Parts: sequence; C-alpha cells; structure tokens
Amino acid sequence: MRTKLLLITMASFFWAVPVWPHGDKIIPQIADGAGAIRTKFDITNLSPDQKITKVKVLFFLDNGSPWSVATNRGTASEVPLELGPFQTIRIETLGTQNLTIGYAVIRNTDVTSVYPDDFYVAATVFYEVLNGPNVIDTVSVPIGEPTRSWILPVEIDVGRNTGFAVVNLTDGPNKVTLQLWEATEPLSGDPTDGGTAPPFTLNAKEHRAQFLTEAGFFPGRTKFKGMMKGRSEGPVAILALLQTSTPTGVQFATLVPAPLDSLRRNTFTYLRQGFALNADLPVVDYFFGELDTLPPGYDDSTWDVRYETQSGTARRLAPRNGAMIAAVGLRNATDFDALTL
Repeated sequence: MRTKLLLITMASFFWAVPVWPHGDKIIPQIADGAGAIRTKFDITNLSPDQKITKVKVLFFLDNGSPWSVATNRGTASEVPLELGPFQTIRIETLGTQNLTIGYAVIRNTDVTSVYPDDFYVAATVFYEVLNGPNVIDTVSVPIGEPTRSWILPVEIDVGRNTGFAVVNLTDGPNKVTLQLWEATEPLSGDPTDGGTAPPFTLNAKEHRAQFLTEAGFFPGRTKFKGMMKGRSEGPVAILALLQTSTPTGVQFATLVPAPLDSLRRNTFTYLRQGFALNADLPVVDYFFGELDTLPPGYDDSTWDVRYETQSGTARRLAPRNGAMIAAVGLRNATDFDALTL
C-alpha cells in the first residue's frame, strides 16, 4: 500500500503555477485523497502590532479552475482569513475525497504603509501521507520562486531516481535546456560533463513533470551522482524530487533549486510593496514622517521611485521628485556597459 500510494503521490506532486502579483505565495502542489494524503498549512502574521484583514487561501485544480476542497474551515475554493499580531492559523484538507491534485495561492491584499514588514504573511506547508487512517510520512512542500538559471542535485542508481517539475511563467513559448555535471574525485578535480538533453519548449504557462531517465532526457543513465544545471529563455518555476526504494516502501524528498541568475535577491532590486528606492543609495530606511527628523545627510526629496498598490490587481513603479524610468530590455554585457543616460 505504501509503495503504491507514494508512487501515486510522486506523479501528482509535480505541479507549478503561473507567475502571480506581488504579495502572493504559490504552493506549487496540493494533494488530497481519502486514505492517501492530505495537506496542511500554517499561516502566520509576522507583525507584532498590526492586524492583517485581507488574506485568503485560494485552491485550484491542475487545469486552473477553482477547487472546492473540504478543509477544517469548510468546503470551499477560497478560505478568507484575519490574522492578529503574531497569530498563526492552521488550514488542513481533510482527506475525504478521491485523490485530487491542484495548487494553492495565499493572497494578501492588505495595502501596506511605508513599513511593509508590518503586513507580511509567512506560510509553511507539508503533506501528511496516509495508509488508511494512519500517518506514515510527512513531506515539506517548498514555495517556489522564479528563475532562468538554476542547479539541482541529481542521483540515479538502483532503487533511486530524480525527477523534476517545471512550469513556464511566461505568456509565450519558453525553451528549456538541461545539462548534467558529474561529481568527481579528488575534490579538486575538474567537473565531468554528463551530457546535455535535447532542448524542449514549454507552451504558455505549461507544466511538465518527468524523470531524468525518461526518453528525451537521459534515458541511458543507470548510475549518476552530481548536479543538473538548467536554463530557460524566460522565467520558470522548478522543483525536483528524489525517489528512493526502501525495505518498507518508496520514500521521497523534495529538492529545491539553487538559482544562478539575476533573479536572486542578492543581485537584483527586490521591490517590496510600499518600498521606496533611491538612485544613490541601495536602501532608504524609513526615517521620514510628518513628525520625524531626518538624520544628517538626508533631505526631504530622498525617494526617487516607489512601488505602489493602485488596486487589488494593479501595481506600479511611481517616479518621484523628477526621477524618470527607462526600459532598456535584454542586453548582453557589452551593450549594457555601453548604455548612456
């Protein structure tokens, strides 16, 4: 039963979703089935003093339509929440229906002040894998982030295989290329090229889930340990899964990619809602208010661009104090260095 159940769950795990507006958290895979699996969420307001009143969890089937799922808070495709300061609320599917797969969005539409961290919602999600009424395993479900270049650990051996799930976060075709690099000894040795799979193209918002040993990727591989480097023409969301056969049944672990591109937060300007940017400083602290006194060296025109909420579905970059925004598009290193303003 355990082996059959986890194989079903493995196949159902691979789902990811289109890119969403700022403030949404995407749970790439939700699964619920009687005697098989249920999903649990812990949603926390991280503010010590602000109440958040406009949070809801939306459930979707794998085709993107609303999923009315039985939870401890009723049967619905949307679960509205209000969270007091530092409050955590648990939502869990009940595992009472036929095995059904989808995804969830945790949407926070509270308009923030200039202190966006006071309106931040955190979420942790995990599966409870069932054998009848009994929990036999728990598996953490990570929240994915967009990337165009990434690495994932890979291991292929007797009783062990690595799979991946990828979703196109763009509204057009998106070509994806996967390359293996084999672990080598000694530790100072050069990496060994494990081969490159034929590129494949994802349609707009398409999702694909396969094992690396399947046809079209690396079907001749029976033993491998190392990493997979992937790249795509546009942003994707990707997760992987290590499946291992054990004497008690098949077990699996989710694998989170390490991004290699400019979408990493340490190499690009991360725009939090309500966050102000300054052309001369990496970050502008929130000193300024009607009754505040600015520190030495600051003036009352220090904000150049502000990321603003216009409505529940529209946001904008708003120049301030004579600042301007120029869209330069995709450039190679030479062309970017040659830009003049």
